[in-house]
Amino acid sequence: MIIPDPQFKPVNVNLNGKSFCDKISEIWHNPPRFELCADWIVTLDDGLEIIVPKGFITDFASIPRLLWAIPGFAPSGPLLCGSILHDFGFQYGYLLAIPSSATLPFPKASLALKERYKSRFGEYVPAFAGYRQVFFDNLMSGITIEKTGAKFIANSARKALDKFGHHAWNRYRIIGPTAYNSNSLGLPGITMSGVSF
Repeated sequence: MIIPDPQFKPVNVNLNGKSFCDKISEIWHNPPRFELCADWIVTLDDGLEIIVPKGFITDFASIPRLLWAIPGFAPSGPLLCGSILHDFGFQYGYLLAIPSSATLPFPKASLALKERYKSRFGEYVPAFAGYRQVFFDNLMSGITIEKTGAKFIANSARKALDKFGHHAWNRYRIIGPTAYNSNSLGLPGITMSGVSF
């Protein structure tokens, strides 16, 4: 795998006009969010290039604040790169692939989704469309281990996702890409009832 460092900036939260208690509540309940400043391309072991476009907003690893003090468990720690692809996969139900890098044909479901929303996808193909939560959980773990060597942290995160991640996954599959975040890229999200924006 080739996993470059992503370029990102914090997303400012407007706390103007809120009381002190409301500001504390907003900061506590809503994790910091970050926006990719440039397209981020990860090359998987089979050569397939996955792109997360500039403008994607993520909170990195959604780890409860109380655990941030444990070395390696802050959202911007070893899980950072894996969590970007994980967040994208959870939010949309697929990853974006650069078609010229594919060594195998894309499944019919991916090609049908691309054809239906070609103005949204541009040159990219929605890869891994219809894959289950466990695929994206394992991808995050694998990328974390490949990039940082942090096996304990990656495996701990995967076990936590096995136990608790279905809440977020199911909410995205019911509501669509705006379940927890803005649809910063305007892409369609795969839901149980079809596609949603």
